[in-house]
Amino acid sequence: MKLTTVGIMRSEIFTPITPDPVWTPISKPLNECIVGFCSACGVHLKTQTPYKTSGDRSWRAVPKNVMPDELMITHGGYDHTDVNKDINCMWPYQRMQELEDKGFIEHFCDSNAGFMGGGGDVELLESTIGPEIASMFKKQNTDIVIMTAG
Repeated sequence: MKLTTVGIMRSEIFTPITPDPVWTPISKPLNECIVGFCSACGVHLKTQTPYKTSGDRSWRAVPKNVMPDELMITHGGYDHTDVNKDINCMWPYQRMQELEDKGFIEHFCDSNAGFMGGGGDVELLESTIGPEIASMFKKQNTDIVIMTAG
């Protein structure tokens, strides 16, 4: 893995050199778009295997029609105090459902993706996790995926 370097300084942890984002213009109005959500916040169903809090390289499909008490966050990189009070502050799936209900978007994907960020393994994200998540969204005919960090 390439490390971010500045002059003679090096990070004490793996800090990936992040490629430039690829932007694709929206080709239709939002109210005609199928929208998915993907986050490195460490969200998963309580019935799913929790993430390892350090170096986990897996992801979880999270259905849209779950109750907040069926979800949890397993992530070693940030304070979960607010998330434990309202999962929507990190995983705003109920807000996405409201956008669908109000007609702002056509549909919020039935299955969305959570993983635990902070590992910095960009090559694995690019070669395995990213294509698997993209395949899930493609099967749902997703137009837009909102991606957030943890």
